[in-house]
Amino acid sequence: MNKKLEDIASIATGVYEKGSPTGDTFYLQAKHFDEYGKFRPDSLLVPEVDLDERLERHLLEDGDVLLIAKGENNRACLYQEEIGKAVASSTFFVIRLTEGQVIPEFLHWLLNTAYMQTVLSSLSRGTHISSISKKILSKMEIQIPPLEQQKKVLRIQSLWEKERSLSSELIELKEKFYETLLLNLTNPKVEKNA
Repeated sequence: MNKKLEDIASIATGVYEKGSPTGDTFYLQAKHFDEYGKFRPDSLLVPEVDLDERLERHLLEDGDVLLIAKGENNRACLYQEEIGKAVASSTFFVIRLTEGQVIPEFLHWLLNTAYMQTVLSSLSRGTHISSISKKILSKMEIQIPPLEQQKKVLRIQSLWEKERSLSSELIELKEKFYETLLLNLTNPKVEKNA
C-alpha cells in the first residue's frame, strides 16, 4: 500500500553544533556512513558535543533513519544504538517510524534504491547546494508491503551484501596475485628458471 512518509514517521531536522573538547555525545555526519548508508566502523568518531537539555530531545533512537537532505547524494543512513549516544548533524533529516507496520531497515533500504534516489533528487531545490524541504519530504509517497515481504526483502538484501563483499575481496586477492605474477616475470632470475 502507498503511504505518505508523514503517516508512518515523524521527521525532524538534525542540529547544528560546534565541537567541544569535553564532549560526551557523538555528532553524526555524512562522512561516518558509507555509500550504502551503513555506519563505517573505521570512521573516526569521538564524543564532540555536550549533551544539555536542549540537545537531549535530539538524541537518536535505535532504528532512526537519517536522510541526507543537502547536496547531490540523498542517501539514507541507519542509526543503531551500538554506535553510541549520538545526535545527527543538520545535514540530516531524522526519520523516526511511528507505527509498527514498517521495519526501519526496510525503510533504510527502500530510500537507497535507485528509484527512490531519483524521486528524492527530483524533490531537491536550490541553486548552489540543493536540498529537500521537510514539508515536501513528509508528503512523499512510498510503497509499504506487508511485514513478511519486508523481512524477505531484507534477507535477500543481506545475502546480496555478503556476495558483494566476497566479490570485492576476491578482486583484491586477484589484483595482488597478478601483480606478484607480473613482477616475478620482470625478474631475470625467474625467466632463466622457467
